[in-house]
Amino acid sequence: MTNSSDSSSGNDKEKIAPMRHLSVADIGKKWNLEFDFTIAAPSFVIPAGVAENSRFLADYFPEICLLFFETEACLKYTDFDLPPDLADLPVKWHVHLPLDLPWEQGLDIAWGKIAGLMDKAACLSPRVYVLHPPTVPGMLVPLAKKIREAGIDPADILLENVEETDLTTMWDDARKGGYSTCLDLGHILAYGQDSILNLPDLWETVRMLHVYAPGKRGKHTSLVNLDEEGEKLLRTMFEHFRGDTVTLEVFDEKGIFESVELLAGLLSGWRNEK
Repeated sequence: MTNSSDSSSGNDKEKIAPMRHLSVADIGKKWNLEFDFTIAAPSFVIPAGVAENSRFLADYFPEICLLFFETEACLKYTDFDLPPDLADLPVKWHVHLPLDLPWEQGLDIAWGKIAGLMDKAACLSPRVYVLHPPTVPGMLVPLAKKIREAGIDPADILLENVEETDLTTMWDDARKGGYSTCLDLGHILAYGQDSILNLPDLWETVRMLHVYAPGKRGKHTSLVNLDEEGEKLLRTMFEHFRGDTVTLEVFDEKGIFESVELLAGLLSGWRNEK
């Protein structure tokens, strides 16, 4: 007979037992699916810093998105926040530049912040950078000039459709500047941005998708929460997508792994219909 203390101890162990997950590669094998793009995870899915998150994610994902969400805080990162040995992890990297870049202070100041953050991430050799477009009109083309002068191809800067803009009003400047695009599923759904899908030559520029289900107050939730409209749009996006990265922008452990599983199941089903 098990006494009450033994039973309680067993229940406690169950409560604190870590979640078990399959890697992206193992999920692909499970569904007999070969992904023709890289699946990336954001550098915040467990309640810990960038280094801890990255080491955890490297066991499961082939690419990590280094999140630089707050300009000044991220410029203060030290080797404690971004240890040099993160470069030894068996993953590729890309960077999400901050949401609060000081565009209103002028291009030179904003670019100085961007350049400083690029220097912070340089040890990781990021492939591309995701950028929320300038909130001040007329900056995209001169910004592209500064990017080129820094030795970076503007095609490696991916402009994202965000709440403030669906990119339609700045599309001509985006093309003149030579930028690429990061198409965000959740923002299209949450902010009624279907018009972005009609932009000329859009899919020739889309190198990355951000996928998740939009929740209340801008929350990014698991793909299992997508409604019928969202799933239909997701399918449309994958039918046109020819880029190289799909980032699951889900910021919790359970949600991101169930999103990989669901995405694999959907892709497998869609491909089998053909």
